[in-house]
Amino acid sequence: MAFIAKPVKLGAHTDKSKRKRVHVSADDAKLLNKKAKVDTTTSASKHPAKSDLNAVKQKGTKRNAALIQDITVKWEKLRHPDTTAAHRTDIVHEILNQVQGRVADLAMSHTASRVIQACAKHGNEADRKALLAEAAPRVVDIAKSSYGHFLLCKLVSAATKAQFPEILKMFRGHIAQLLRHPCGAAVIDDLYNEATRKQQAAMAAELYGREYVLFSGEAKRLPELMKELPAAKQKAVLRNMAQHAIPIMEKALVDPPLVHRILAEYIAASPGTSVSEAVQLLSGPPLVRLVHTKEGAQVACAVIAYGTAKDRKKAIKGLAGQADSILKMAQDEFGHVVLLCILDTVDDTALLKKQIIPELQSNLCELSKSKSGRRIILQLLHPNHQKYVPLHLQQMAHPPPKPASGFKILEDQEQVGETLGGSKKDNELRRQEILGEGASSFAGLLCKACKLNAADMLRDPQACDVIVEVAQAGSSGVLSTHHFSAVHEVREAIAQAATPAPVIAPKAGEWQLAASINPYT
Repeated sequence: MAFIAKPVKLGAHTDKSKRKRVHVSADDAKLLNKKAKVDTTTSASKHPAKSDLNAVKQKGTKRNAALIQDITVKWEKLRHPDTTAAHRTDIVHEILNQVQGRVADLAMSHTASRVIQACAKHGNEADRKALLAEAAPRVVDIAKSSYGHFLLCKLVSAATKAQFPEILKMFRGHIAQLLRHPCGAAVIDDLYNEATRKQQAAMAAELYGREYVLFSGEAKRLPELMKELPAAKQKAVLRNMAQHAIPIMEKALVDPPLVHRILAEYIAASPGTSVSEAVQLLSGPPLVRLVHTKEGAQVACAVIAYGTAKDRKKAIKGLAGQADSILKMAQDEFGHVVLLCILDTVDDTALLKKQIIPELQSNLCELSKSKSGRRIILQLLHPNHQKYVPLHLQQMAHPPPKPASGFKILEDQEQVGETLGGSKKDNELRRQEILGEGASSFAGLLCKACKLNAADMLRDPQACDVIVEVAQAGSSGVLSTHHFSAVHEVREAIAQAATPAPVIAPKAGEWQLAASINPYT
């Protein structure tokens, strides 16, 4: 028989002699010991690569402890505001001489990474070139490090035009891998923002397939590339894109503009089944991080247009989940197009009145004076008018219909059968429900705002179109049904604002008095 001590709470009876003992058989004791050994190795066995990387970091930190302590003292002098430029240059050279050959290890240390970043900031072009040369062999590990990726971002932002192609070459073949990592995606984001259009196209082409990485040449956008490829190659390209895009969407790493571009091309070219999967992954909080770029707004509009009622509800709640997010979207160059898509597509007007409309109607004067915000108001008053909403924005807000199944990629033939998304409610009925009835509705508050600010709005180049449309009761007289008296009051306010102030004639003798005071009148 084996004896196992049963642990008791610390208190008055903590003496070893007073511990209770439980009798356990020898076989049970062996089993318990075996489980204990397994449990100690479970966490390391689940993520071997991660545990190995952490072990390397810890080993490197311990090995370089004395060096880190020394360069940290010099770093304090380096960043002091009273340090002269010449002395600062000398300190940078001293630190770089000390860390030579160890930059990759030190970059992944919390304190040492900040020291090397300061050297990259205050050093000259030759110093940054030396840092890049040392970082190049382990650029992927450094980019994935929570501290090391800041050094790469600093080197990318400080690089000259001559250095940038060399930096881009360091990351060649690793773009897709780093986009799936939170820290790596930040480095690729900075790299993409500094690149030219041709270089950006080459970065995006890495997600099309391995052959576009191995063979250099002028990269093309996906629609142009797909037109030149046979059907089998088209499927292979989309399959490669899906392998990279789906993990990115699952992890919600959708902030970089490069990801916006890839998702927009992927959704436009993919069949309905793949698009439905992408819509489900993007519906929710990640959607609000897409709307500030052109490609991101295209993706957001596709999510709304191709999603089910459940997907649209999740998307709207995700967009409205942050304070002032709707108002910021309404005034954004591309974000307002997503709101146009929502107001023209979503059938659940009760949800719109709860999540979208309240924030819009609380800032009607501000919206009417905004170049982008006024388009939302004018779209409700006069839908799809090219004077107010240009044709290219209308096309973005209303993506073309996509078959719910099948594999038709960029074909010019007519699409038949069921399509994704769509709306069942009549457009005119949806418009009337959004505008609402009564003084507290969107239309009622809009009429009130136009009445109280008629003179100011008439003089404003953006708001004048809004007050004119309200005075005309919108297209098809949409405001006349429930807001006839309010529209009439707006017309009276416009007439009063346009009427010049009466000129009072001077009384007899006032001209002589004015002439005596100022003989030049």
